[in-house]
Amino acid sequence: MLVSPPEMAFAEVWVDVAGPVGSKAFDYQVPPDLATRAVPGTRVLVPFGRRRVLGFLRCRKASPAVSETRPILNVLDDAPLLSLPHMELAEGLARYYHCGVAEFLRLMLPPPLRVAVRKKTASPNVFTAAPDVARQLAAGRLRRAPQQEKALRFVLQHGAVARQELASLAGVSLGVVDALRQKGLLVPVDPSWSGESDQHVPELTDHQRTALTSIRAALDAGRMEMFLLHGVTGSGKTEVYLRSCQAALAKGRQAIVLVPELSLTPQMIEVFQARFGYRLAVLHSRLAAGERWREWTRIRAGQARVVLGARSAIFAPCHRPGLIILDEEHEFSYKQENSPRYHARYVAEQIAHKFGCVLLLGSATPAVESYQAACQGEYRLLELPERIEARPLPQVLVVDMRAELQSGNRTIFSRALTDGLANCLLQKEQAILFLNRRGFSTFILCRECGTVIRCPHCSVSLTYHQSDRLLHCHYCGRRRRPPDTCPTCGTSRIRSFGAGTQRVEEEVRRHWPQARVLRMDVDTTGRKGAHEAIWRRFRSGEADVLVGTQMVAKGLDVAGVTLVGVVAADTALHLPDFRAAERTFQVLTQVAGRAGRGAQQGRVVIQTYNPDHFAIQMASRHDYRAFFARELRERQTWGFPPFGRLGKIICRGKKCDDVARLAEVVAEAAEKAGVDVLGPAPAPLERIKDVYRWQVLVRSHPGHPGFDAAVAAAMVAGREVGGGELSVDIDPMDMM
Repeated sequence: MLVSPPEMAFAEVWVDVAGPVGSKAFDYQVPPDLATRAVPGTRVLVPFGRRRVLGFLRCRKASPAVSETRPILNVLDDAPLLSLPHMELAEGLARYYHCGVAEFLRLMLPPPLRVAVRKKTASPNVFTAAPDVARQLAAGRLRRAPQQEKALRFVLQHGAVARQELASLAGVSLGVVDALRQKGLLVPVDPSWSGESDQHVPELTDHQRTALTSIRAALDAGRMEMFLLHGVTGSGKTEVYLRSCQAALAKGRQAIVLVPELSLTPQMIEVFQARFGYRLAVLHSRLAAGERWREWTRIRAGQARVVLGARSAIFAPCHRPGLIILDEEHEFSYKQENSPRYHARYVAEQIAHKFGCVLLLGSATPAVESYQAACQGEYRLLELPERIEARPLPQVLVVDMRAELQSGNRTIFSRALTDGLANCLLQKEQAILFLNRRGFSTFILCRECGTVIRCPHCSVSLTYHQSDRLLHCHYCGRRRRPPDTCPTCGTSRIRSFGAGTQRVEEEVRRHWPQARVLRMDVDTTGRKGAHEAIWRRFRSGEADVLVGTQMVAKGLDVAGVTLVGVVAADTALHLPDFRAAERTFQVLTQVAGRAGRGAQQGRVVIQTYNPDHFAIQMASRHDYRAFFARELRERQTWGFPPFGRLGKIICRGKKCDDVARLAEVVAEAAEKAGVDVLGPAPAPLERIKDVYRWQVLVRSHPGHPGFDAAVAAAMVAGREVGGGELSVDIDPMDMM
């Protein structure tokens, strides 16, 4: 170790390493040749143990807190990439979620900047079509250059694009792109150019106008305020979002708009591109690294003033954010499953406080915690209780599938749904069939001894997929041929049970051979752009029936859809999760809202074996307030959010006994801090990929001073005893 000379400068650095050390800042020397560039917010390369790792310079200081320090090896940036408010935000989030600060700082950078390599990355040149290109194409002037014509049509359809990405996405060579530039048919984008289209701007309803007046007042005053926009499906929440963004831009501020899964909502991208043009940046996980770098650069330079993206777009480098919007704020996908396990709603609240933003949460089915916060005055409640143009909400019929069985109907479609589909096809209308299970059948069972064919590596049954005639594990990806005989008793009385989306698609084709059917699930949307292609085909009328999982429950606004069929409403109802009823109510309400968005009133058929369950009954009546009141009583009885704060500590390991002992130690340490401890117990999915999982729930009243201390003590005790890996999830959304 080197002893620091007295004249040496020093700096605190967050090191990008896993484990508890990632939550500490370490002191390093600043060599004289790096002194002018080693400023807060820059990335640095530092020695850590025997490794050289990426670090983030927190602050400069005159003297270190330790007697011996090591020098910073290199400064990777010529100017700070991270602002002081964003670094302070990362520190606060790390404390709340009990993880490393660098884990959040990495989320604020595009992929090329998340590695410890000093690499000059030029800002990409972005091009758009020259003003007269559409006229030249219409006149056929590029017929002899089909590749150039192909590239220009791509730009006209998708808007401004970088040189490399245009070649890749349009399927042409870079030479073709350069030739178009030389001809003046592609021109560089001027940062002042907007690119908006002449999109029709609808008239506002009275309720929309009232909501906008409140939002604009907060923006005009420049004050931090949080709103919950509760609007029924089809009530025009998107138009409120668009005009709120315009109001923020008029004040010289930026806007961040989050949607649950941007790759699943191409319609939202279209609407925002038409309204904001090149001032819009799009961020989501399916973008290539170069695409993310392009958008990040435009946001940071202030060229893009509206950011539309999925969960991680909340960390976009906006220097003057004035408005943050979370569409469908109830969605579970706003919670990150891997470390750092943040919730975008909580992060948005912290940004709103730090930058003085307006926060707008929107949903037809708000999270119980959010609606309770609105009732208590933490959020200001705005209501859109009616659909635009006074269109009625769809009529909903709940079908008891037990009665269907008793009457001799053993198909997956009730008589009501069969008649509804037949009539829909006869009237040349469109239908959506929803089932939140993919595959052909949900499990294979021996009718002699009851054996279910299970994954040997996970605590789940295997799902049969008709497309490849194999059994799939949806957790570890293992595949195998279905057995001809039972592996336990040897009989051939082995059959498939249950239904998935493949089975529904096949049944529709069998009953109505003339029907044009599309399927939208993980199996059909794995390729980039596949979801958008399916959606466009359905919207354009190329298909009569769309079968899908929860992908079809959100982001689809197709005027031709008059019928929605929920094949099985019970798939999530009885999961060992206190949010099971809420999840069921939300997905039923959302998918039902896809019907009747055009001139014809919609119809919904909900098939269930639990027709009297309050979540299903209240969803059928579009009665959110009744559901909220009932669910709130349940939560209060058991002390679950919003009446309690939760932390879930997961213990993992290859040996079940070691994991169980580790969980016992964790639970004992948490109990000593004076909070409620539930467990230890095996997780509902006890084994995944041959790794055993036990969990301990730490629960306290909101604001309990011992909660964070209990979590920290439990993690320290668990790491000391060993026997497996530990992870913590604060405010967990998934109890499985």
